[in-house]
Amino acid sequence: MNNVALAIRAQDITKRFNRLTLFKDIQVSLEMGQSLAITGPNGSGKSTLLEIIAGVRAPTSGDIQYLVDNERIDNRRIRDYSGFQSQRINPYIELSGYENVQFVSGSGIDPDIPVDLFKRFGLFEHRNKKVKFYSSGMKQRLRILLAILRDPPILFLDEPGTNLDDRGKEAVFSYLKSVMRVKIVLIATNEESEATLCNMRVRLGK
Repeated sequence: MNNVALAIRAQDITKRFNRLTLFKDIQVSLEMGQSLAITGPNGSGKSTLLEIIAGVRAPTSGDIQYLVDNERIDNRRIRDYSGFQSQRINPYIELSGYENVQFVSGSGIDPDIPVDLFKRFGLFEHRNKKVKFYSSGMKQRLRILLAILRDPPILFLDEPGTNLDDRGKEAVFSYLKSVMRVKIVLIATNEESEATLCNMRVRLGK
């Protein structure tokens, strides 16, 4: 899947809630090897814009095109090419970390991949523990692990460093730095350390 050429074109994206205009006429153009930080103060709409570009939420107006080898695809197919991490998407707490991986991956994934990722994100010793016993930082690392499990060429990450200590951030940032040259990565964040990982930026609000 990473051999295909992907692009995202978002034009004049506007989002309103009743009479409140959260943001207006946002333009985004991304190709493989490019990354975008969506920044701004709390309440400016960072997560909302990320969800709109990811196809999770609809804009009030504007158009989003997803291109595969220069051909537009149906917007619903973007999920075939992307991984999405958000505080709103939680692993099943009654399952272990590894059982969550099995549930998400289904069949057809190399069994060594989850093992390597559990080690990379410092969760290997906890892989058979029920997620309800994970700390908030461990749950966050598991969310990211699940988002990247199938090595998708597009990543949508909503404040990936939330609840992570320095060691957790180092593991996540190291991974992102290793893939940004070959993927499309979008990060919604108000943390400068996360924003500077990206080579482009959209700032919302004042």
